Amino acid sequence: MKKFISFLFEAVGGGILHLEHPSDLSFDGKEPTSHALRTLSNVMNRKGDMTRKIDDKMSFQVIRTQDGRVGVKYKGTGSKYNFSRADIEDQHGHKPYLAEPLKALLQHLPKVMPDRAGEWQGGYMSVPETRTIKDGKIHHTPNTITYSSPLDHPEGKALQNSKVSAVIHSELKGPERSAIPLTNMREFSQHPDVHLVNQVVSDQQKMLHPDIQREASSHLNAARRIAKNHSWDHTSGHERDLRTYINSSVRNNETPTVDGYSKHIGQRYDKQILNLKTMAGRERKQKVKDQALAHIKKNESAFTQSFRLHHHIQQATNILARNLDTNVSHGTSTSIGGVDSGGEGYVAGGIKVVDREGFSRANAARSAILKAGKK
Repeated sequence: MKKFISFLFEAVGGGILHLEHPSDLSFDGKEPTSHALRTLSNVMNRKGDMTRKIDDKMSFQVIRTQDGRVGVKYKGTGSKYNFSRADIEDQHGHKPYLAEPLKALLQHLPKVMPDRAGEWQGGYMSVPETRTIKDGKIHHTPNTITYSSPLDHPEGKALQNSKVSAVIHSELKGPERSAIPLTNMREFSQHPDVHLVNQVVSDQQKMLHPDIQREASSHLNAARRIAKNHSWDHTSGHERDLRTYINSSVRNNETPTVDGYSKHIGQRYDKQILNLKTMAGRERKQKVKDQALAHIKKNESAFTQSFRLHHHIQQATNILARNLDTNVSHGTSTSIGGVDSGGEGYVAGGIKVVDREGFSRANAARSAILKAGKK
């Protein structure tokens, strides 16, 4: 029987599945909750490996074959490896937003790839044409976060001189091509044409101020006390809805409550009912809605405990992520929409350590602005 952690590194077709928030795992059962608490405890105590999440523009995979050829591919369903510019044109020529980054990666990544057969996964960041220099810094905004480095800092110099910037964060291994995070970059060469973002968090960067450690520990201990006598029977079948509700509460700066969750469920079913064309279909869906709301009402106390457990795990996560943001700069500052922000977060134990009150909320707000601008 596989352990829970093994499922966090597997994906059909290879690569990384969606990384979970530790707090959201608290809806899934005893073992996922225990894994979340162990992982955060390890982060707090500087145990285990940790990497940064990088807000890249496009996910890609790169391979060096047994005969030494290097190919790149867009990490999308149905895409295949390209070993020449002609391959890229044939496959993605009608999509220049994929073709041009892949051409830059194909041209320059072979200069830094390990000298052995293997397959890796990463994210495309920028080329010189998409960077700006202002106020003594070089900036690029692959997605939501703007990364900025002083021109006189080694990181800024490396970015300014490079032909392509990318992060390579995982190696795909085994028959299932499971994505294993890269926790050191010793096999990769250095070349001025390639700016490889350093995603590895060092032991020194994991240091916590004693006050931060006490605050995080207090929330983790509170979560353990709740989990000790907690039951997850009431959340079975609600795992996805609870995550959707939590995400909406983050966007709206609201505290999750049982009443709020009931309202969320009611509104979701009401939309489904309105989209049904037959009265019989609407009646069936209304019955499902009534049953769901009755279940929440019947288990109100248990759901309240679930939200308390989620709160303490998320607070510990926020505290740890903010502390890491002050330590892990690698000569780069981050901002969203011109406002200073933390990074996208960190990965430890197969889950992500993200300040949801900081990055997640700012990211959601920025995404909403960009989406509105496209209408």
